[in-house]
Amino acid sequence: MGRDGFGQILPVIATDPAADAFFIGVPVAGTGYDVDAFARDTAAFTAETGKPVVVAAPQPGVAARFKAHGAAVFTGEAEAINALAQVIGHHELMARAQIADTRPADARPVLREPPAAGAQVMLNEADSLARLAEAGVPVIPHRLCGTPEEATAALAELGGPVAVKGCSRDVAHKSELGLVHLGLATPEAVDTAFRACRKAITKAGASFDGAIVSRMAKGRREMLLGAHRDPVFGPVVVIGDGGKYVEALPDVALLLPPFDRTQVRAALARLRIAPILAGVRGEPPVNLDAYCDAACAVGALMVADPRIASLDINPLMVGDGADLALDAVVFVTAG
Repeated sequence: MGRDGFGQILPVIATDPAADAFFIGVPVAGTGYDVDAFARDTAAFTAETGKPVVVAAPQPGVAARFKAHGAAVFTGEAEAINALAQVIGHHELMARAQIADTRPADARPVLREPPAAGAQVMLNEADSLARLAEAGVPVIPHRLCGTPEEATAALAELGGPVAVKGCSRDVAHKSELGLVHLGLATPEAVDTAFRACRKAITKAGASFDGAIVSRMAKGRREMLLGAHRDPVFGPVVVIGDGGKYVEALPDVALLLPPFDRTQVRAALARLRIAPILAGVRGEPPVNLDAYCDAACAVGALMVADPRIASLDINPLMVGDGADLALDAVVFVTAG
C-alpha cells in the first residue's frame, strides 16, 4: 500500500462506529514502503481520534521509527493484540469504576524543599510508608527516630528484636551504604546502629532524616509490589516475587488499574513461583488475600493521585499472618 493510501484509509476506518481500537502490522519494509510516513500518519491518527492503536513491527529499524513518533510498538502480532485487549479491558473497568481521592489535602506528604515543577522527588522511607498506609497498604509497625534516645525508646515500645534503618530522602538503596541493621535486641545495639546510620548518611553528603526502628517480621514469602506511569498506558501496577534477587531473577506480572482481587490472583497464577505459592511438598498454600488487597489499594492510589509517579514496595512479606510492607519508596511529581 502506498503512503497516500495508508494515510487516507485510517480516517475512513475511524468513522466505523464499531472501530474502537486499532492494530497495525508492519511485517516488511523496503522499496516502496515509506515507513517514516506510515509512522507520522499513525501518530496523527492516534492524536486526532484518541483511540488506542498498537503496532506490530518485527524489524528493529521499523519499530524504532514508529516509537520515535510515540506509538505503542511490539515485536510480535500476538504480543500487540494481547496488549490491545488489556487496554480495552482497562477502559471498560474505568467506565464502571468510581474512584475518588477522599483524603484531605493536608494528608499528603509535604515536600521539604520546593523542587522545580514537574520534577520527580523521592519521599524518604518514613513518608513513603505513611502514604501507603493511608491508601490501605499494611505496613510494618515502626517509629522514625531523630536521636539515639528516641531509637532506644522505640525498642522498648515495639519490643525486640528490631531493625534499624537509616532514613534519607536522598538514598534509595540503603544496603549499599550499610544502613540496614537487623535483629537488634538491646538498647546498646540499637544506639550503635543509629549512630552508624547517621554517620554513613552524613559522610555520603545526603540528608539525614532520622532512623527507622521497626519490628522484625517473618512470613512465608517476600513479594514485590510496585507501580509506575507509562506514557502510553498510564498507571501500571507490578506484582511478583520479591527479595534481593528481583533484578537478577525477575518474575513479575503487570496490571492496569482499576482491577479486583480476582484479577490479581489470575496474574499471580502466571508467575513462575505460582506452584510454590500454591503449596509444594506438603506445604500449605500461601495466604495471599492481604497481598491481593494491597495490590488493589496501590492500583486505586495510582488512579486517585496523579502526583505519584512511581512506587516500589520490596519486600511485602506474606503468609503466617505477617502481611506487611517492610520497605518502600515513593516518587512524586512536584507541582
